[in-house]
Amino acid sequence: MKKIAFLAVGMFSFLVTVAQEIIYKEEFLNNEKGWNLLQSTIDDVKLYNGTLLWKHEEIALSTINQYINQLDDTKDFEISATFRPYKLGSEFGLFWGGVNKDNSNYVLFQGKKYKYFQVMASKLAIDNEWKTSMYIRMDENRLSIKKVQDVVQVWVNDTKLFEESVRVLMGKGYGFVVSGKTEVAIDNFIVKGTKLPINVAADLYYPEAPENLGENVNTRFDELTPVITPNGKGIYFSRRFSPDNVGGSTDQQDIYYSELFEGKWTNAYNIGKPLNNHGPNAVCAVTPDGNKVLLMNTYDANGNAERQGLSISEKTTSGWSMPEPVRIKSYYNRSEFNEYILTNDGKTLLLAIDRSDTYGSRDLYVSFSEGNGYWSAPLNIGSNINTSGTELSPFMASDGVTLYFSSTGHPGYGKNDIFMSKRLDDSWTKWSEPKNLGKPLNTEGIDAYYSVAASGEYAYYISTIKSIGENDIFRIKLPSDIKPEPVVLIKGYVLNSKTQQPLATDIHYEDLESGRELGLAKSDPRSGYYEIVLPLHKVYAFFANKEGFYSVRDNLDLTEIQDYQEITRDLYLSPIEIGQYVQLNNVFFYRGKAMLESSSYAELNKLVKMLKDNPTMEIELEGHTDNQGDPDLNTKLSVDRVMAVKDYMVNKGIEPARIMGKGWGGEKPVASNDTEITRKLNRRVEFKILKF
Repeated sequence: MKKIAFLAVGMFSFLVTVAQEIIYKEEFLNNEKGWNLLQSTIDDVKLYNGTLLWKHEEIALSTINQYINQLDDTKDFEISATFRPYKLGSEFGLFWGGVNKDNSNYVLFQGKKYKYFQVMASKLAIDNEWKTSMYIRMDENRLSIKKVQDVVQVWVNDTKLFEESVRVLMGKGYGFVVSGKTEVAIDNFIVKGTKLPINVAADLYYPEAPENLGENVNTRFDELTPVITPNGKGIYFSRRFSPDNVGGSTDQQDIYYSELFEGKWTNAYNIGKPLNNHGPNAVCAVTPDGNKVLLMNTYDANGNAERQGLSISEKTTSGWSMPEPVRIKSYYNRSEFNEYILTNDGKTLLLAIDRSDTYGSRDLYVSFSEGNGYWSAPLNIGSNINTSGTELSPFMASDGVTLYFSSTGHPGYGKNDIFMSKRLDDSWTKWSEPKNLGKPLNTEGIDAYYSVAASGEYAYYISTIKSIGENDIFRIKLPSDIKPEPVVLIKGYVLNSKTQQPLATDIHYEDLESGRELGLAKSDPRSGYYEIVLPLHKVYAFFANKEGFYSVRDNLDLTEIQDYQEITRDLYLSPIEIGQYVQLNNVFFYRGKAMLESSSYAELNKLVKMLKDNPTMEIELEGHTDNQGDPDLNTKLSVDRVMAVKDYMVNKGIEPARIMGKGWGGEKPVASNDTEITRKLNRRVEFKILKF
């Protein structure tokens, strides 16, 4: 490889520098800013009395860094730190403008020698030879890297050792490097330069201080990855190295669960096997019905930790099912870390992983359900979200549009801040400019693992600020500027219309006009209870589905609703048996006419399918009106509407003799005719099973 010669050596620079402010300062009195204190067979790093102590036992490089996302690296800057070697031959120094140790710039010092080199994509791009300088001391040195216009300078103890043209600044990682058998103390790390503005919503104001969830949830151990259930009444999270973990205090991470009861969180309990094993376990997402969880990593047939990836488990009458792997085409992840989120409709995954087209160390990707248990190959969601830093812990709000994520790359207050962006189209690659969620939610440390219930009232996240132990789970009331779009939570029970007994079923919801399925939920296998979350500005049809029953379709118009609401709506399944009446809720006619609206077709197609699946079945259609107007005209209208339904079904291939018809006008009300709201219930079409 061609060597790059040093351009100048001396005590003075002829380049003009400008006044700079302190962007970052670290005196190592604690680790609130989240330095990665390496612990392995080759690295032992700890803080002691305002000093970072580092013992390294390997020829290969090790690095510790911060991602200084507020630094404008297009302008002049300076990074510096004090080093005190405790072992002869120790190799130590600074690295800057990097993404990770495989993509960065380095200066190493050993005794009286120094060396500058650059690594790109794990290969040496610049590899200068060792040089000797009388200005390097054996006991303590203040090392500095200065970027002045288009030149990088290396200084020791206020003396410039060399300078050369700036080659590449790959990222905003700045910190320390060691190599060989090294013992060194490091302190007083400072970054000076020009601050980038933080994109915070104008006049952002949090009405309340962050609230620690308390000792029933948080302990002296690490609590991580909180996932609030969409109804806001339960929370899944992970706890590290607790004696209550499945594998005891050596078990890296188990899943726990707590519920909100009368304003207080219940004592969190270990969710147990099969979701927890001796590997790291975490819930990434929970569906609105509460009956399915997306899990970090995969499991073998015996429930043991298998490999990196993700899995799904469903609630059964006896507990959680054995997790099944999620099959994503062309899946791989070059990072040891990974997070995921499943959208409420169950059709889209977001992944925080490292791949060949990643901009930094980890990016956010999207994958779409292709049916039959398969998902599309991960697609990078683009440079408006992803940076040369790290993007992690994505959370897609219930509206399906608002994305929250943690990043080291966008300008913020600390190492990781939480940001918000809006999806602009269905490509999932076009996003609004990310907004920093501001203080006090974001701090000088690591802020991540953000989750918000469907109501959008509170955000849940982890922090070490005022924590009981290490990372704790907090919640904070959200100002309107950073809330997701409002949605409606539909809840109720799936019931047998004849016996009123609960049923465990699938629940489908779709666009009423087009009939396009928008999502799938399940009712609780024991109680029949269900919940689904629907974005506003659509008219929905939703229905339960179970073999041996006819699904009574319900509909819901959300075009006029403006704010979050919870609506109770039980769903009924009518047993397919002789004499059973079934109401067709989603059959619509033009006002005062017997002409079907197109939004009726999905309902009638379902009835056609039932008759084709049961070729001996015969039914009687009955039409009803309210009691307003001329009774004879009402009767005629009800007859004409029945005939319109019959004609539609005959045109779809059903023999006319299998469909009887009768119009009752307003003779058989099921509700009062005193108000328009109740009169609507009387204007209906239903059918009775005559033969089966």
